[in-house]
Amino acid sequence: MEPELRQMRYFVAVAERRNFTRAADDVFVAQQALSQQIKALEQSLGVRLLERTSRRVELTPAGAAYLADCRKVLAAAARAGRRARAVAAGEAGRLRVSYTLTSVYETVPLLVDHLAETCPELTVETREIFASDVCGALRDERCDVALAPATARPRGIVQRTVRWEELKVAVSESHPLAGAPAVDPALLRKETFQLWPREMSPGYYDTVVGVCREAGFEPVLDPAASGTNAWAHIAAGRGVNLVVASLVRHLPRGIALVPLAEPRAGLAIEAVWRADSSHPAVDRFLDALALLGERHAWLPPPSG
Repeated sequence: MEPELRQMRYFVAVAERRNFTRAADDVFVAQQALSQQIKALEQSLGVRLLERTSRRVELTPAGAAYLADCRKVLAAAARAGRRARAVAAGEAGRLRVSYTLTSVYETVPLLVDHLAETCPELTVETREIFASDVCGALRDERCDVALAPATARPRGIVQRTVRWEELKVAVSESHPLAGAPAVDPALLRKETFQLWPREMSPGYYDTVVGVCREAGFEPVLDPAASGTNAWAHIAAGRGVNLVVASLVRHLPRGIALVPLAEPRAGLAIEAVWRADSSHPAVDRFLDALALLGERHAWLPPPSG
């Protein structure tokens, strides 16, 4: 029979105190029970660990070697317990986060830095995907939680708005609107929009098209627009687009951002996860977003 952790703790207490009475007080058991457990430990190992005298307890050579290993085993057991509790609390383990291009400039970096600071034992793995792939990635368990523009989602998927980000007009630096204090969306009526197809990012697409329709026109879309050429087309003066304001620090060369006129339009970003998810770190993820949202005023105040 292998020794129990409890017996190891008792042995370490006696070995460190060199006295059964004081050791029994340390581990909160009767001296007789402690002595019996040490004898049982020695019998299970088949070696004498302690030399007992009327005045003192001494370690045998085998006892000294066993003491060093017991300390390692007990420390490892304590670490295992702490890690298990940390994982259950969502403060350790692994969290797989998928996100879309709209969150890459500011939201995700701030979130990852915050989690690294507050939950250093939690490994956050991030991966950029198309918004249209979010629900599939969650259903197939390729990610635990995602950040994506708000849109309708199927049953079994939970969503919560975590950020409302102002939209600005991306134009060429040589465009007549570049440098304007603000742009009425109606002035974009004759522009060509370098907007990705709806099937790639339905929430973002619907938001941009919705801004145009609210201004009284249907946007002209470049059928060749894609992630690889949209920025180049805008920089070359071949179109415009509405993009999140946090892009301002990461603008491709030749492009300027211009604010929209009041009331300014924005893009709602949601945290998205499976309704049946039991991953404890999802709660830490949502708590972090709520704290960052309050700190950086990510959400507008409630109307009324």
